Amino acid sequence: MRNIVFIKVDLEEGEKPLSNSRLVATFTLMAAHTNTQAMSLSDGKGVEIPIPAGTQLPFEQVNLADIFVRSKSGEVAFVVGHTAG
Repeated sequence: MRNIVFIKVDLEEGEKPLSNSRLVATFTLMAAHTNTQAMSLSDGKGVEIPIPAGTQLPFEQVNLADIFVRSKSGEVAFVVGHTAG
């Protein structure tokens, strides 16, 4: 059975995982169109990728706890999808 995943992530200056616990899902990560700068996306181990405001990125069967985002305080990202399975 699949469950809906909808998470609002309040971004901060430091890296923050999309989920604090293991959550494998197929989802779209969206940088809010109201953000004033690009958010950074990483695996917490290497290079950060800048994601401009309004950008949507699809992921298939990925653990949200393994993905880290950051930006200035007050910026927002959304995760919309469903659990894998």
